[in-house]
Parts: sequence; C-alpha cells; structure tokens
Amino acid sequence: MSRRIHACSLVVALAACGGRASVGPRSLEAGSEPDARQRARDAELVARATPYVDAFTNSIPSLAPDGHVVFVSSRDGLAQLYVGTVAEPGRPPIRLPVPAERVVVPQLLPDGKTIVFLSDVGSDQKFHLFRIHVDGSGLADLTPTGELSRGVPQIARRAGTLVYGAHPHDEQATRVFAHTVDGAPREVYRDPKVGRIADVTGDGSRALYVQALSDIDEVVFSIELASGKATRLYPPVGEVAKVVDAAFTADATSVITAREVEGRPLRVLRIDAATGAEQAHADEATATTAALSQLAVSPRGDRVVVALDVGEHTELRMLDPRDLHALPAPAIPLGSIGLGTFSDDGTQLPLSIRLPEAPGDIATLDLASAKIVPLRNEPRPGLGTPPHASIAHVRAFDGLSIPVNVYLPDGAHGRLPTFVLVHGGPTSNAALAWSPTIGFWTAMGFAVIAPNIRGSTGYGIAYQQADDREHRIDALHDMESVNRWARAQPWCDGERIVIGGISYGGYMTLLALGHQPGLWRAGIDGSGMSNLKTMEQLEDQAVRSYDDTEFGVLGKDDALLEAWSPITAVDRITAPVFVYQGVRDPVTPRHEADQIVSALRRRHVPVEYMLIANEGHGVTRRENILAYLARSYRFLSEHMALP
Repeated sequence: MSRRIHACSLVVALAACGGRASVGPRSLEAGSEPDARQRARDAELVARATPYVDAFTNSIPSLAPDGHVVFVSSRDGLAQLYVGTVAEPGRPPIRLPVPAERVVVPQLLPDGKTIVFLSDVGSDQKFHLFRIHVDGSGLADLTPTGELSRGVPQIARRAGTLVYGAHPHDEQATRVFAHTVDGAPREVYRDPKVGRIADVTGDGSRALYVQALSDIDEVVFSIELASGKATRLYPPVGEVAKVVDAAFTADATSVITAREVEGRPLRVLRIDAATGAEQAHADEATATTAALSQLAVSPRGDRVVVALDVGEHTELRMLDPRDLHALPAPAIPLGSIGLGTFSDDGTQLPLSIRLPEAPGDIATLDLASAKIVPLRNEPRPGLGTPPHASIAHVRAFDGLSIPVNVYLPDGAHGRLPTFVLVHGGPTSNAALAWSPTIGFWTAMGFAVIAPNIRGSTGYGIAYQQADDREHRIDALHDMESVNRWARAQPWCDGERIVIGGISYGGYMTLLALGHQPGLWRAGIDGSGMSNLKTMEQLEDQAVRSYDDTEFGVLGKDDALLEAWSPITAVDRITAPVFVYQGVRDPVTPRHEADQIVSALRRRHVPVEYMLIANEGHGVTRRENILAYLARSYRFLSEHMALP
C-alpha cells in the first residue's frame, strides 16, 4: 500500500506530544502568476496536452445482474460515476447525477439496483459515503455529519450491511462502523491503531479487520459486529508478517489471507475463521519476490484469484480455496491489474487494467475460460502512436539491480531531453502503464524513465525496506545510478536531464536537487515534503503511523529527520524548480511547499509556484492537469532548450 499517493482512507494533523501541532507562525507564500506572454504560451501548450488528458480512463467496474456495468470514468474531466451496457460496449454510457466532486470505489448492493460510493470535496480526503440508484434516482449522503476520513465499505452479500473504518484527520485511532443503506452508522469497534476492513460475511455478522502497525507488520482480526468482540487470527502472537488483504471463504468458516516476510516467497494461507489455525497454504513458486496486491474469493466457493504485485507489473494466480492447489492461471498482458468484486453467480470477476500502450480500461475475467474480456470499446482519438515502452535494469552502487521503465517517443532519433519520473509512496512502485503525463512528455520530444528505486514494492521485503530511515541515502545513490545510466544511453541528452514526481516523488526531487546539484538540469516538485519534522507534525496522523518507520520518530529521531529533509540542503539547490501544491492537501500539507518556495525565492533560485485552491494531494481535475502539464513544460522551456 502506498501511504502518500494512494491515501484514500488516511488523512491530516497532530503533533507527537498528543496535542495539535505547534510549528510557529506560518507565512503563506503566494502562488506565481504567469504574465501575459506566459499565459499565451500556456494556452498553446494546453492545446498540445488536451488529447492526452482527454484520453479518459475507465476503472473500478461492478457487474449488475441485469446486464449493466457500473464504473468510474474521467471522460468529463473528473472521476465520475457511469452506467453502461455489457452487451453494447461501444454505446456511450450514462453519467449518473452525483456530486460534482470525484467518485471513489463505487459498489453495488445485493439488490443490484443501488450503488454506494465515496466522495470528498476538493480532494481533501474527508470522504462521505453516498448512495444512488442505477437509474439515477435516490442520491443521498449516508454520512452527512462529522468530519471523518472513511475507508472503502465492505458489503455483506446477503444482508447488505456496510462495514468500514474511519478516523478524524487528527487521530490515528480507527473507528469501525456498520449500518444498512437506510440506517444510521453505528460504531461497533475502536482500535487505537491504524487499520481497515477487508471483508464481511454474507449475513453481516462478522468482519475481517487488518491492523497496520507498519508497512511490514499487519494483523488480521475477526470482529463480531453485534458485540464488538475482536479475535486475533493471523499471524500468531510474536510473529511479524505483511498481510495486505484477507477474505472469508464462501461458507465463512475459513479465511484466505497471505504472508510476506523477508527472505521467503509469498505464502497464501487458508486459516480457521474462529481460531486462526492454519488449514492449508500455497507458496508462490515463480515470482519469488512478489508481494500480494489483492485477493478475491468467488461466492461459489470454487476460486481464489490472487493479484501479485511484481514490481512494474501484475500477475494473476487462481487457486482452489478448499486446499489452495493451483488452477490454470489466466493469460494476461504486461501491465497493472486491479480486482473488483465477483458477480453474484461467481462466474465473472471485473478488472481494472492499465497497459503501456493505451489509457486504462475495464474488463472481466471469465472464470470458465480463464480469459479476459473487455467491457468497453471506446476509441481515444488524437493520441497518435504510443511511446515505445521497455524495462531496463540499472546496477546500483552496492550491486542491487534497479528496474527502470523506459518510454521513448515513437520514431525518436538523436539525443533527447530526459525526464526521470519518480513514483509516489515510497511504499509503491512505477507500473509499466500509459498515463497522460507520459503521453504528453513523450509527445513533446522527451524520453521518460520511471525507476523503481529501493523502497519500491514487488521486489521483496528487503528491497522495500532498503531505503528506511538512515538508508535514505542509498535511495539517493540509486537516483545517481539512474542518472549515470541514462547519460550513457544513445537517446539521452545528458545536459538536459530533469527530475520530477508527485508526493514522495516530489520529495526525492527536492532531495536530489539539493544533494546532487550537478546531475539535474531542473526539477518538478508536486506535493512533495520539504521538512520531515513539520511534515510529521502537520500530516494526517494515520499516514504518520507509517512514516515513523519509514523516516523516523518525531522527538526521538529529530537529527535523522533533519538530515534527510530537503530544506536542510536548500542552500545547495541551484537548478530551476517548478512547485505544485493543492491547498486542501491533508497528506503533504501546504506548509511543506510554502517552506521550500520561500527558501528558494530568498536565494533567487528560479521557482514557479502553482497553488490550486480546489485540489488536495496530487492533481485530479481536467483543467488543473492541463495547467500543470502546460505550466511545468513552459517553465522548463524558459530555463533550458526544449523541442
């Protein structure tokens, strides 16, 4: 799980002492206002970026028994809710009248006619739970009171009970709620730690709760929803394991989960739902460093589909849930795949698929044939030929192999300006997949390389932990190795290498610019952390529970936090920096961007500050994505020769 870039159920703000953070008076830096000439150039670049941003993605499908498919699409400029017909994949879907804010993880209730979904305001991650009918009627906010960040609800297949975790932005404690779509939320359990609901029995009597003590230390509990009694199921007391996901078997007598520990391949387990006693297990034999991404158990009781995080791509496995013996695995393309919820009859598993040659789309895995069948057939005109994508491996200073996704413009020749795009997380990875960012930058004549430096997932626990705390310097060394490798490629112009990224990618950008000033021509910092001490004071305290392990504990490891804060090395930054920040960001609060911008302005380092009032962590709205791409390219062109 990526804590910063995918913090859908996590969110903002307390100090280690238990009170609200006190960091002294905070001067708010003003955003940069482009002049008339710059605005004219930005308008030209917006036109160039528009085909790539308008090449919408479809994702998160749910199959209704009447032949409809419910899904999220960005076709109207923001993630919204649509209904299409499975039998007519080319027919335009109908947009449902939901709030004019992003929609997250829609799901169908057992009646097949009612959808529940999460939505926030300005991407502030204070998610409310809504319902709407497939025909567009009955929109209602099921959680109108209280400023909580709510997690994705799990739905009882027969009872229709909704169960989810939630927390205020200034607490780590998780509150578990249960209710029907027509009933008031009832708190059934409270954990002082961070956690999430993974599954619920069909009758709505029990739920599986995954407590997250760190990225690699997670515990599965069974909660009786009537009494609130929690029973530890896995791992046994005294053992540490990364779990990620868990699901009840069809008869709810057992639980399917997984264990990832250092030095061993991923193990999928079947355990007793009452005692946690192991009943069967299966070890991953092929992708031996893979991590678990998701589990899905068929309501027919005959299939477990396991999605493996294999670094830059996903692999699927099918197992028999009764004894976990392997079944024929589906043939899947090289890319990233997310699992949905099985159809009621257990014959179809909806999928979200991201490939390197086209925008993300939806499909279904047919269990009988083990084949993937597209659910939509909608061309995206104007994109031209996609960039040529490949995977390279760079030797690190200590002999480790750093996987790097490489995207070259179609028909590229000569030495190209090169954009090193660092993923968020850090506990995440750069998937080999098309995106508007990669499409735009390669269309503008850049080579784009996306490294999976140490700290990335899918390459084993040791690799994931290899950047923790004082080892942050080793991740920085990886960036130097990637830079040196790029300079040796025939397509790279070593005098025009730019580094950039959002969230942790923005942090690594600032860190590299300060510690390696001779390697990078410019930087693009999106929502990046500049001061680890103030970040831990002001960020979502659920996110902070992970950052204590990743970066260090505030008040205990202050020297370490200071040493690896970009603001500490800001006096060494000489390259131009484009800084993007959402005002409503609870994961990397605005104070982080204000600090670095203020320091750069004082030193007269070229900096442009794009501050957006209706965004949170990252960039989600069409008009803002277009402006971000146009302004960042224009800024770079003002400080270096670009095509």
